[in-house]
Amino acid sequence: MRSMSIPKEPEQVMRQRDGSVLGKKTILKSDHFPGCQNRRLSPHIDGAPNYRKADSLHVHGVAIPTVEGIQNVLDHIGAQLSGKKTHILWINLREEPVIYINGRPFVLREVERPFSNLEYTGINRKRLEQMEDRLKEDVLLEAARYGNKILVTDELPDGQMVDQWEPVTYDSVKTPLQVYEELQSKEYLVEYERVPITDEKSPKELDFDILELVNLNSLQRLVQRLRDL
Repeated sequence: MRSMSIPKEPEQVMRQRDGSVLGKKTILKSDHFPGCQNRRLSPHIDGAPNYRKADSLHVHGVAIPTVEGIQNVLDHIGAQLSGKKTHILWINLREEPVIYINGRPFVLREVERPFSNLEYTGINRKRLEQMEDRLKEDVLLEAARYGNKILVTDELPDGQMVDQWEPVTYDSVKTPLQVYEELQSKEYLVEYERVPITDEKSPKELDFDILELVNLNSLQRLVQRLRDL
C-alpha cells in the first residue's frame, strides 16, 4: 500500500477512516489513566492503577492496566512458574473493543462523544474478540497509509483531549487475548477470560452463570498446562 503524507488536521483523518471497526468519525482513545490512582490503596503497582485485594479473599482488582502493568501484577502475586507458582484467572469485564499499541490500551470511541462508552449490551466473548481482531487489522492498514503511524487521542489530567501520532509496527499492535497468550508463553500461570458487562450497570443473572462456568473451565486448562510442563 502506498504511504500518504500525514494530514495537518486530525479531523481529516477521522473523516477518511473506513475500517470495519475503526470507521468514519471514530477515535482510538487512551484507556489508561495513571492519574486515577486512589492514594489510599496500596501497594502502588506501576502500570496498574488502583490495584487492590479483597480482605481474606484471593480476589484482586485493577483499573485498565498497561502490558507492563499486567506483568507487574502477576509478578507481585507470584504467578511465575519459577516463583510461587500462584495460579491466576484474569477476567476482563470490558464490553468495548480494546487494542494495545506499544503496550498501552486504547478503546474505540465516537469522535463526538469521547467520554461515553460504546455499549454492546448482550455481546459475547467470541463476537467481541472478533471485533478486536478486525480493529487490529484496521489499525495496521491505516498506519500503512501514514508512514507507519496511527492517530490516537490522549486524555490529559485536566480532561483535555489531545490528538497525536503513535508509531506502529506489526508486533506493537496486540489484542488483549494476544497479550495474555504471550504472558503464558513466558511461563506465567495465568488464564484469561472475557465476560463483557455493560459499564456502570449491574451484571445480569446470566453473567454470574458465565463467570461460574469460565472459572471451572479455566481451572481445568490450568491443570492441563501443568501436566504438559
